[in-house]
Amino acid sequence: MKQKILQMMVAALVCAGAQAQVNSGSNGSDGAFNPASNIVIDMADHPNGIYQYTSVNISNGVTVTFIPNANNTPVTWLVQSDCTIAGTVSVQGNDSTNSIVGANGGPGGSRGGNGTLTPGSLPGAGLGLGGGQVGVNTNWIGGNGSYATIGDCNTNPQTSSSSGTYAQYSPGNSYGNIFELPLLGGSGGSGDGWSAQGGGGGGGAILIAASGTLSMSGRILAKGGNGYYSSYNYSTGDWYQNGHGGAGSGGAIRLIASAVTGNGILDTTGGSAVYGYSCYCCGCNSVYDNAGNGRIRIEGLLDTFTGGTAGVATRGYTGIIFMPTNQQPQLLVVSVGGVPISASPTGVLSTPDAVLSAQQNNPIPAVVSCANLPLNTLITVSVLPANGASVSATGYNNTGTQTSSTATISVNIPRGGGLIYATAATSN
Repeated sequence: MKQKILQMMVAALVCAGAQAQVNSGSNGSDGAFNPASNIVIDMADHPNGIYQYTSVNISNGVTVTFIPNANNTPVTWLVQSDCTIAGTVSVQGNDSTNSIVGANGGPGGSRGGNGTLTPGSLPGAGLGLGGGQVGVNTNWIGGNGSYATIGDCNTNPQTSSSSGTYAQYSPGNSYGNIFELPLLGGSGGSGDGWSAQGGGGGGGAILIAASGTLSMSGRILAKGGNGYYSSYNYSTGDWYQNGHGGAGSGGAIRLIASAVTGNGILDTTGGSAVYGYSCYCCGCNSVYDNAGNGRIRIEGLLDTFTGGTAGVATRGYTGIIFMPTNQQPQLLVVSVGGVPISASPTGVLSTPDAVLSAQQNNPIPAVVSCANLPLNTLITVSVLPANGASVSATGYNNTGTQTSSTATISVNIPRGGGLIYATAATSN
């Protein structure tokens, strides 16, 4: 059954006369942003991910990257005047490494699933609405994440001289809409059941709204993370692939300004994964496939941007920077096992938001508060432990109204706990 995120739009009348100008809504509280060298922005002090600048100037040769906040929000830059990007702004998802743990997504993007913990057990599915899936076979390689497009999938089992026959888990479902309302990041690849590597992280999401001119001669990157792989040349001359985590899908880039100009690069391509290799007498040739691409939206009252776009790109003008707060779909895990959780959780295992009694037996109920979701929407609660495969359970928000409802979902939480996520999707 195909799944998609609940899509909501607001109509707006825009009178674009000769003096028309976008109002970014920035109050300028973060001042001018003009880094002289590479900078990593820790988003912890901006829990909503919104930065309110007077102006932005990213010079050629300067790279801006981010550490996601506890809420894992997208990056939002509201700019009172002009925004110039001649360098690089990156919200890319992380590549998986030679580790069982799935890689983190970029800001607003979802994490890759963990590899299989023990032989004969399933790996973790990729997180996010289009996370790479897992099936019933325990020795398959990771499925790719999806977003605007569906990730590639190897439907023909591969055979090597050393490891027997294996195939690839299915990619996730596509989701979102061309307007990027709401703004959503990419999804992670699933973990590997064959050699126990985690999946790549989904690309993050970034919105830049400038009241003046947004000049783009540099790069904005929201690419998905690669699935881990490496080759070893043994004395026999054969090449062996070590690790087959699925790749993360690309994320989202949305640009809004009075004028959008330049010839830079906007990139939301999905990550790459190895799904097999064909062996010959003197070695093996790797066979690659890719996760789904993300979304790009360009909205300028004057749009003369001639640069490159890699991903599903659309152009137009809605006049909407944010969906009204009272219309946005929202999910919040409010309690686990009867223990209340703060409305602003830390999401850090070393300082847990809820501590459950060791006497509680699985499955343990998680209560999810929902806003602006139709009743009986499918809700998924996922638990990503510090070690081992992720687990999930589903249920429906069948109590309340579309404006405010709740879902109670019982999930088997691993000993030691983990990070708990809730996602929602509609079916058609």
